[in-house]
Amino acid sequence: MKKSLLILLSIFLIVITSCEKTDFYNGDHFFVKSKGAEMPVFIKGNIRSGTIILFLHGGPGGNASLPSFMPVSKELEKDYAFAYWDQRGSGLSRGNPDSDTFTIEQFVEDLDLVVETINLRYQNPRIIFYGISWGGALGSAYLSTKDYQNKIDGFICMDSGHNLVEGLPKSVEFVKNYAQEQIDLGNNISYWTEARDWCATMPDMTKKENYFKYDSYLADTNAYRKDPNQKVQGPEVGLRGTMNSYLSLALFFNGAYLIPRFNILELNLSSEMAKIKIPSLVIWGRYDGVNTIEMGYDAFNSIGGPEFLKKELIILENSAHEGYIEEQELFVRTFRRFVNNL
Repeated sequence: MKKSLLILLSIFLIVITSCEKTDFYNGDHFFVKSKGAEMPVFIKGNIRSGTIILFLHGGPGGNASLPSFMPVSKELEKDYAFAYWDQRGSGLSRGNPDSDTFTIEQFVEDLDLVVETINLRYQNPRIIFYGISWGGALGSAYLSTKDYQNKIDGFICMDSGHNLVEGLPKSVEFVKNYAQEQIDLGNNISYWTEARDWCATMPDMTKKENYFKYDSYLADTNAYRKDPNQKVQGPEVGLRGTMNSYLSLALFFNGAYLIPRFNILELNLSSEMAKIKIPSLVIWGRYDGVNTIEMGYDAFNSIGGPEFLKKELIILENSAHEGYIEEQELFVRTFRRFVNNL
């Protein structure tokens, strides 16, 4: 009996992992190799559009692979092709890159290799950067370097961490205020008193130990979602989808090596961003506690400098850090309008 059950289970697993693979992935993929890293790029969507949206994921240490299964991604892929690139030490990237390669300059160099490969592989399509959080900072660094921006047709910068020197203290203040709100509500008073009092010391956020302590408090706030109880559509991929797609457990572990070895706590690109002279859309969640709304205004004012007019700021009034999930319809509408008007 047990043997029969095992046989039936095996047949079941084979069936669910072999059927309808195109439901989960249908496109092109390649690897970009650089300084010990082998980084996957998955191309999905409307390749015939001649427009490729190069997605720059957050973190550092996040991934582009899982967001490729987001409902907003599937919707926008009807109009454009998306290039989902997992950065070195992140997501489904492979190889054994030395920690010495975890620098802003190396990530910019990696990104340029991705851009050049896309141009060669797809006969110089229109390329638009779409960077979220750290990805917005990486896009800003790239576009401020040499003449790289001449290769890019537009920049969508969303809730970016382009200036952590000024931004992190503002996020610490957010945590302190949130802690006080919880104390006033009588929620876990001892924990939130500890958090409030620590934040009130105005810790030096260029020190890693302070960053990780702050980050542990931040994770317990609504910095990422204005309403953590809001029912939203997340990645449309579960166990069956994972077994039918290119996803693997590496997605969840690679960043653990990168994060403590990549120090960007003194990052401040605001002045450099004046060099960016391509059409840009800045999207920010009003209630973002990770990169607060003040940094949204800073990103908008910094891009191209005060006289540059080919830029727009859109504030998502009912979102925190994840507006592409919290206000999906408005996000998709705004995204399409910007790209189609380029």
